[in-house]
Amino acid sequence: MRDAGVSDAAGSAALTVERDLAAWVEAETGGTIADWHQISGGNRARSWAVKLNGAASVYLRYQAPRLPSAEPYTVWREAEIYRALNGSDVVAPRLLGVHDRHQAIITELKPGRADFRSLRDDREKQAIAFDFVAALAAIHRIDLAQSPIPGFRPGMSMSDCVRAELDVWAAMYSEVAQPDPLTEFALDWLYGNLPDPDERPVLVHGDAGPGNFLFDGGRMTGLIDWELAHAGDPMEDLAWFSMRSVMEPVPDFIACVRQYEKLARRSVDLQRILYHRVFVSARVVIIRHRNVTGLPGNSIVSRALNRRLLVDALAEAMQTDLPKLPPLNVEETAQGEFYDGVIQSLRDDVADVSMDASVRSAAKNNAKVIKYLREVDRLGPMVETNERAALQTALGEPVENVAIGRAQLLAKLRGKDIPFGAALSYFHNIVTRDNQMAALASGGLASRHLPDLSKLRSAT
Repeated sequence: MRDAGVSDAAGSAALTVERDLAAWVEAETGGTIADWHQISGGNRARSWAVKLNGAASVYLRYQAPRLPSAEPYTVWREAEIYRALNGSDVVAPRLLGVHDRHQAIITELKPGRADFRSLRDDREKQAIAFDFVAALAAIHRIDLAQSPIPGFRPGMSMSDCVRAELDVWAAMYSEVAQPDPLTEFALDWLYGNLPDPDERPVLVHGDAGPGNFLFDGGRMTGLIDWELAHAGDPMEDLAWFSMRSVMEPVPDFIACVRQYEKLARRSVDLQRILYHRVFVSARVVIIRHRNVTGLPGNSIVSRALNRRLLVDALAEAMQTDLPKLPPLNVEETAQGEFYDGVIQSLRDDVADVSMDASVRSAAKNNAKVIKYLREVDRLGPMVETNERAALQTALGEPVENVAIGRAQLLAKLRGKDIPFGAALSYFHNIVTRDNQMAALASGGLASRHLPDLSKLRSAT
């Protein structure tokens, strides 16, 4: 096997697992491995495209052993979702094999690529997006009584399913020793505003949108990454689509929603979409808070973006206008030119000249870290002063320092002793300043927002 991506530190145990996987792939498919290369395949698993002699190429997905936790999302669980898709008209890879000892599966290798943001033709992008919402409509037609999935029991209402999923993410958050006031604020709101529609629950992809579907020749070729799928509210998948479209925009999001309504033969519920935009954003914030995976530069960008999106989603769900806060203006520090020199060197001397993709990726990631540190050096003291003032406003009393103020805020949140508006105003202030410090590293994402759903509101 080549390009297995195993470092020296991984040790002989990892190599043994990969040899086991290679032998298993050949036994399951009846072919011999000619080549394989690692591809992106989700945050918690490693994935390979495996080229075989004597058989079609396949997709191998493997999850390394991990400590027991509240997180139920495993590759074996994902296999159960693939089984539920069997016989449906959902455009997804077929499950070909499940390892009996390792968390590993083999599926079809669908043609296409996932980098939706690379497309430049808006007509092509919109056509692919229409294919995607057609696939969502197909997912939501699956009969859960005939296609059982993990966590779903006959008789569960849609509200039961959403609450069960909320319980999972609350437990995943609780495993982290370091508390996060914003996450607790969002979870409390989610429990307090749980929708209860008179509809049967459906299969929900759970991470639907650009980046998690393949396309080729102007058409979508397959939905991938089913690890977060569960029974729930179809509006959740539209919320995921909304959130993922921040990173990889579609030309006309509202037209996609209308196309979904037509194909699914159901009217969208704006308030439920808004609820699930909060839940979706909270999930991503919890993933980042758990620090399960991710390069540090990407983590900085993701943290700033998704915490800002969570506050925006809460404000929109509650129809609360957030003021546009002016940026903090601070002079450059004496170290600014040194940061800039390192950033330029990483670009000119490494990323732009190296023929090694992993070296280029590492250089770009490290450049994001340096850009962020540059702004922390420049803005950090004023950001801390600003947060202390924001805490005093939210708490209505003097604050000795930021750490104590955050602890006081958390206590008031847990005691439900702070008005929603006061807490939201504080969080809006904080995520705005965090976004400013991460803006150089974030590039265009620093000014991106969730798609405007006001046209849906005017039509309901």
